[in-house]
Amino acid sequence: MIDWSPFYCLPKAELTPSGLIQLDTADNEVLLLRRSGVEFRHEGPTPMAPRPRGLAPSEQWRKRSRFDVVLTITTHRFVLFYKHEGGETITGSIHSNTTIIDARFVHLSNVKKIESTGGPSLMSPNSSYKIVLKTQTYDDLILIFRSNMGLGNSRSDRDQSVQELSKALERKRWEVATRLEEKKALEASKFNNLGTSSHKVGLDRILAKNKARHQQNAKLAEQALSGDSEHLLTEAAELLRVIQKYTVLVQKFEGNNSSNNDDEEAAIKLKGLLSDMGMTSGLSQSKMAGRGALGGFGNRSSAEDQRLRDYHEQTAREVADFLVPRLRKTGKGMMSLTDVYCLFNRARGTNLLSPEDLRDSCALLNEGLNVGLSQRTFPSGIVVLQLDDLALSATNYEARRKFIDLCTDENGKSALEASHSLQLSPLLAAEQLEEAERLGWLCRDATLSTVRFYPNKFVTTF
Repeated sequence: MIDWSPFYCLPKAELTPSGLIQLDTADNEVLLLRRSGVEFRHEGPTPMAPRPRGLAPSEQWRKRSRFDVVLTITTHRFVLFYKHEGGETITGSIHSNTTIIDARFVHLSNVKKIESTGGPSLMSPNSSYKIVLKTQTYDDLILIFRSNMGLGNSRSDRDQSVQELSKALERKRWEVATRLEEKKALEASKFNNLGTSSHKVGLDRILAKNKARHQQNAKLAEQALSGDSEHLLTEAAELLRVIQKYTVLVQKFEGNNSSNNDDEEAAIKLKGLLSDMGMTSGLSQSKMAGRGALGGFGNRSSAEDQRLRDYHEQTAREVADFLVPRLRKTGKGMMSLTDVYCLFNRARGTNLLSPEDLRDSCALLNEGLNVGLSQRTFPSGIVVLQLDDLALSATNYEARRKFIDLCTDENGKSALEASHSLQLSPLLAAEQLEEAERLGWLCRDATLSTVRFYPNKFVTTF
């Protein structure tokens, strides 16, 4: 604990490797809104937590945190992010060479009431817009959107946050899992009590049960998609369970190396169905920065530029969480930016990302995010995203051995031949071989037919 203040009295939120919120997918948690430049305070007769051990005697309870935080609202909780340079090591935080990200949360089941207060008036022209959250265990928690911060329309930020928090409290998505289990048990008991099912045994009973399940799924989809958005969100959790079940089925088909045409056709149909439904975790610009904060005519203000950068940083971390596991699994280590654009938008479904936003987001990967992924531009102009630990460098002895062993054949390796071993396109394989040549690992033999690469015999140490 750094000091005795409201922020450090809250429980830690689990983060992804890139520093984003680790959503509880088992409970169908979804991101709703994100706002930066928020002050966090506490109002109550006693401190939120006992005095921590080892705290200096001069340190007293502070009702407000010394820093501003980033507010992120989900269907289950609101999370406060604090990003700072260096500092004391904090267990459960994401650390890097330059940045520490700490995240604390309050579950919405702990919130009894939400009040919208504050704002400039004749008597208090500099008063800030506030949200007062009356909780069961922490007394009153206050989120302050200051009007003098220059970060856009603080009243709009406050109002949109209140709207999302109120809807989340009304829906109580954290209770959905329990309700679904009760509903499932009720449907199972109804099926077992049907007069017709009592006469069915063996395979006939299994077929009847599968038919009833398919009818229930069809009814669920029809009810959810025929009403308004609120009704859709009410049924979204159960729809998501059905989608997740079919996603596992697709992965099973992809992992099966058999040449069964029926399985391949079913996998293609299921992929098309799931891609049409989109990804639930992508935040749009409006949810990141508020209505109109990133648009408009004329030159953007510095505050709008900062919010646009926050959006691009969030997107860059999403790209890292999406791409890093896939690059490690395939062993490629890199992917062209055009391929990343296609795959990432395919995963997002309907919430598509523009080429400009992806370009600006990936450019931030080289500016101290430390997510294990970086952007690189080859001399030919090809832009790729690559894993930091697999990037070619003079100190990467494992990569040097890999490329020297790759070209130890008597006839060396051409870019086309190397592309099969590296599992890259011939264009990217050529760039990798040329980079290894620039590092002194390889040398080339250029002929009229092709260019072949051989180990540099002058390299004798590894």
